Amino acid sequence: MGKHAIVVVGPAGSGKSTFCKTLYEHYGVKRRSTHICNLDPAAEELLYEPSIDVRQLISLEDAVSSKGLGPNGGLVFCMEYLMANMHWLHDELQDYSDDFLIIDMPGQVELLSHIPVVPAFVQALRQEGYFVAATFLFDAVTATSDGGKFVSGCVLALTTMMSLDCPMLNLLSKCDLLPAEVKAEGGSLDHFAACDFEFIDCSMLPPRWKALTRQLCTIVDDFSMVRFVPYDMSNEDVVNGICTLLDDLLQVADDADVHDVDVDTDEVHTEHDATDEGAGDARADQS
Repeated sequence: MGKHAIVVVGPAGSGKSTFCKTLYEHYGVKRRSTHICNLDPAAEELLYEPSIDVRQLISLEDAVSSKGLGPNGGLVFCMEYLMANMHWLHDELQDYSDDFLIIDMPGQVELLSHIPVVPAFVQALRQEGYFVAATFLFDAVTATSDGGKFVSGCVLALTTMMSLDCPMLNLLSKCDLLPAEVKAEGGSLDHFAACDFEFIDCSMLPPRWKALTRQLCTIVDDFSMVRFVPYDMSNEDVVNGICTLLDDLLQVADDADVHDVDVDTDEVHTEHDATDEGAGDARADQS
C-alpha cells in the first residue's frame, strides 16, 4: 500500500485520541495494517495501545522534574528533544515501513502556532518517504456556544494549514454531543462548518475585542481556505465518509493493484482489420 501517515492535531480536549482510536478500528475492519503513534509526552491514560510511544524516549514528568519547568515549558522541551533525537523515531518506524500510521499529537497550541516543532516533524516524515495528511479537530460544542472561541479556532486552523504545508482536513468534533436542532439540516451547525462569520454571535465579547475579532474574520475569509466537516463518531456513515476523504487526500486505494495482461498484438491487429473490412462491406451495400 505504501507509506502513509495521518497527523492528528488540534487544541486540548478536542477529541484527538478518541478520533485516532475510531480511525484505527475502522481501518482494522477494512483489514488495513494500521498503527497508532502517540507523540504526546503528557499523556497519562490512552484509549488505545500505541505501537510507537514517545514516552519511551521522554515524558513530561521527566522534563518537569529534571529541568525545573512548568507543564507548558516541559511539553515544549519534550517535543524539541524529540526533534533533536529523530534517530529514535527513525528506528521505531522501521518496523512499520509499509503500514498506515495514525499519529496522535499533543494539544498545546504553541506547538502549532509559535514553535515549528510539528511542521518539522511532518517534514521528517516526508524525508522517511511517507505521504502525509493532517487532520485538525475543533470541539463543536465549544465552537457553537462561544463565537469568540470559534473565531480563534478558525485562525488556529488557518495557521496550521499554512505551517504544515500538507493536505489537511478540518473537523468539527464531538457533534454527537450537540442538540438535535443544531445538527438539523439548515441548522446553525451548517453555518459554523462553512465559516459563515456573519452568522456568528460575538455580542458577548467586550467592546474593545469586537473590532479585532471582526478583523480576524476578514483575514480568514480572505484566504478562503478554512472549512469544517462535522464529525459524529456515533454515526458509522459519517466515520466512513471521513475515512474516504482522508484516503483521497493521501491517494490511498486498498487492494488496487494493477495486474499486467499479456496481449497478442497480432491477434488485435487481425480483429481490427476484420472489423474495418466488415464496415467497408456494410457501406458498399448501403450504396
